[in-house]
Amino acid sequence: MADIFDEVNEDLKRDQMQKLWSRFGKYVILAVSIVVLGVGGRQGYKTWQGHQAATAATAYHNALGASDLKTALAAELDQLSPGYAMLAKFRIAAAQALAQDYAAAEKSYLALSTDPSVKQLYQQAALLLSVMNAPMNRSADELAVRLAVLEGQAGPWQAMALEQAAGLALRAGDLETAITKYTTLAGLSDIPPGVRQRASQMLKILN
Repeated sequence: MADIFDEVNEDLKRDQMQKLWSRFGKYVILAVSIVVLGVGGRQGYKTWQGHQAATAATAYHNALGASDLKTALAAELDQLSPGYAMLAKFRIAAAQALAQDYAAAEKSYLALSTDPSVKQLYQQAALLLSVMNAPMNRSADELAVRLAVLEGQAGPWQAMALEQAAGLALRAGDLETAITKYTTLAGLSDIPPGVRQRASQMLKILN
């Protein structure tokens, strides 16, 4: 490579531009072609990404308008981008719960809670929803185990997890645990006023 630049420099000094182009023009053209193809490739990839996103959005929204929402969304899952696929799975689980197929809804939410392609925030939401939509024959102890991690983590799901856990304790006849959960819930600093009010009212009743 150094030899090429030396020759270019000598040719320039002798002002033989025509000779220079005839000898090195093909390399310049090759270099420019590589740059153009590289930029074109990047732009093409961005265009392809945009097209894929638009296609996924159209498929998702078309499925939402179908008479059989669950079947329509399930049929489109392989064609959807990761974000729309996650939304579709949540909508399928919600439709199952709406149809009172709680066993299927619970299973769908549990699958989302362990799906590595789903961000942790949404995995936690799915875990909470698996408890909220579980069949009535599911044991309170089993459901309480799912909530244990969420109860101890500050975040958007902590208050709901504590409220659900308190309700499960009452269902199991464990008054002491229920009071403990409601007390913790009422003492949280960053929760909606309605949740705090419900917790305080339950504590008055239970005490």
